[in-house]
Amino acid sequence: MSDHTPNHPPIAEVDLHAFLDGELPEDRARVVEAAILADPALADRLAAYEADKAMMKRLYSPLIERPVPQHLIDLAQSAAQAPVYRPWADWRRLGAVAAVVLLLVGGGAYLAGRPAGDVVQMALAARDVPASVPSDLSPYNAALSRIVDLNIKVPDLSRAGYRLSGVKVADGAATVAYRDTADRLFTIYLRHSDGTVRFDQFKRDNLRVCVWQDDQLSMVMAGEMSAAVMQKLASMAYVGLTA
Repeated sequence: MSDHTPNHPPIAEVDLHAFLDGELPEDRARVVEAAILADPALADRLAAYEADKAMMKRLYSPLIERPVPQHLIDLAQSAAQAPVYRPWADWRRLGAVAAVVLLLVGGGAYLAGRPAGDVVQMALAARDVPASVPSDLSPYNAALSRIVDLNIKVPDLSRAGYRLSGVKVADGAATVAYRDTADRLFTIYLRHSDGTVRFDQFKRDNLRVCVWQDDQLSMVMAGEMSAAVMQKLASMAYVGLTA
């Protein structure tokens, strides 16, 4: 069924998000509500957005009472001020919020300093990970920490429906592989950053790619999925490195 009527414009993504947040004018809200009730596909899209919103709330509710550092506000608003780095665990959680803002609001890309080189090519070339899940992840967590010179661990993405399927460490980098219920591959490539600050998401052939990089950590995620699913997974992975 079409998601519009002759007297009203089509129901756009922005309408669904505004409807979910209670920000639509009353007359437009009635139109959107009627369209949702009449169209199961539109209702499914709204339910997916609602699930994403609930996931973000669960991930970031511990941060609600914390004041947001001014440098993160400046970064999200203008992408003009270099960030001030704080102790690693707190910065990763607060940095995740800023990066989500940039990915969702700022057009999907932010790049400061020199180009990020061929980290994406290296990440995509390293997606061939043997299917093997060790019972003890401690050696892999230690290897990841050594590679990036930070205390991190293999993220748990099971809440998003992605099971760990393998970990590969080679050439000063690590690739962590996951599979969803349809056996689709999602990989996280980790190495020490070259110092470039970069938050970016784009399509490369049939893959959705997300680059999440600061002064110490370079993380490239790739998989066949929508932009919304990638945003959720990227946020969970970034926070999960130290959770």
